[in-house]
Amino acid sequence: MSKTVGLGYYKMLDPKYKYAKCYCTDEDIAMAVSIREFTNKALMPVRHDFEGGWNKDEKVALQTLHKYYKECVKLGLTASNLPEKFGGLGLSPVVRQMINIELSRAEIGLATMVGKIHWVVSFMMAAKRDDLLEEFAPRIAGEDAWTACTAISEHSGGASIEDPAFDFRTIRTRMEIQGDEVVINGRKIWPGPAGPNDRFESEYLKGHIGYWTIAQRDPRKGAEGVGIIFVPPDAKGFSCTMPFEKMGMTYSDENAELVYDNVRLPKRYVLDLDQPNLGAKIIEGYVIGLGRLAGAARLLGVAEAVFEIALDWTGGREIAGIPVRERSYFASILAEMARKIEVVRNYILSVTWQVTQPNTYGEPWTREMIAKFSTARSFAGDTAEFCTHRAMELMGSYGYVYEGHIEKYMRDYKIVKMWLGGAQRDRLDVAQGFYGPFKWGGMQQWIDEGGLVTEGFGSIKY
Repeated sequence: MSKTVGLGYYKMLDPKYKYAKCYCTDEDIAMAVSIREFTNKALMPVRHDFEGGWNKDEKVALQTLHKYYKECVKLGLTASNLPEKFGGLGLSPVVRQMINIELSRAEIGLATMVGKIHWVVSFMMAAKRDDLLEEFAPRIAGEDAWTACTAISEHSGGASIEDPAFDFRTIRTRMEIQGDEVVINGRKIWPGPAGPNDRFESEYLKGHIGYWTIAQRDPRKGAEGVGIIFVPPDAKGFSCTMPFEKMGMTYSDENAELVYDNVRLPKRYVLDLDQPNLGAKIIEGYVIGLGRLAGAARLLGVAEAVFEIALDWTGGREIAGIPVRERSYFASILAEMARKIEVVRNYILSVTWQVTQPNTYGEPWTREMIAKFSTARSFAGDTAEFCTHRAMELMGSYGYVYEGHIEKYMRDYKIVKMWLGGAQRDRLDVAQGFYGPFKWGGMQQWIDEGGLVTEGFGSIKY
């Protein structure tokens, strides 16, 4: 079986045809074409190497990841949303989603790593912190490759941070302003790419910029007290565990636990400094909301990839002298995959375009836009699940084996469906877009009485 299975040409999957011009420009589409060509030629042949092959060779995996992340940097993909005045490309949010879709066809973890830079740039832009953009621009738009991370989750509460009913009161990581400095204490879990600094240093990757950390000044103030602070990876008192072992994205988005032990930093690293409620808005709209929309685009990329593989395989496999895909039963399965992909793609593009029209549709943190972001991610997640499962069933044992690639896509997509609150949280936020937020009964009393007592994860204690 060819390692580059899934590279047949289908007009309906060609960027020049599949991206509707009512949402994007000719320049946007040209960018998508170039990314797809890079993905097909450079990434598709080494898809398995991103997790080190069947034996999960860590050296091979990290070398592959760093090498092709560097190529993405050279193509300008990491600096796509950085304004031109800071040395970036200043491209539209639609291009950001095209990058996610096209890269995820080969490696969703690489797309996620590229997207982490987009994410932190969007935070700084939303906060109008030109001073921080200017400080970090040389690493974001320069020739060297750097990565970055946003630290959200904590041991307690699962998706509590993503739940507006909790009003950010459950966050245990604290930041205390002391004159011109801020002191941070607490723990975060699951952020990525995260880990010891030397894991991000190689001939291709220069290093880790740092961790944009969600922390609470005063839990009694809820949304008024929450904020985001930048923490350099070498800050005194800051440390990371080794990455956790996972079933998918084994090396391409390494997750670890972060420890903040009296980390002392300049106050100017607080993103929403002297801007009450801005931190909450950025977290709701840009961290959670636009994070889900980017996740939707990556899930779509996976769905497209397995659909292409299934199309190729069923075109070359015969039943009684007739290609499998020309048998009506199997054609109907492929058609159902295509229907879902078409709807998801156009919905993602529609919502992304609406982000550029806040006067009409609202800022990203409004409950209506959060509902749309959540609709996109939840439907894209269901579509990725449907397509990976159906592709494997169409291909039988060929889909189940390592060389068929489907099993890797199946392992990789699941976490993107689960992070930032997960599929169930998506649906709750969709509903709340229509009739407003609701509170959990007895929640405030529970918090006041010291609720959410944290338990350890395995051997990790909090």
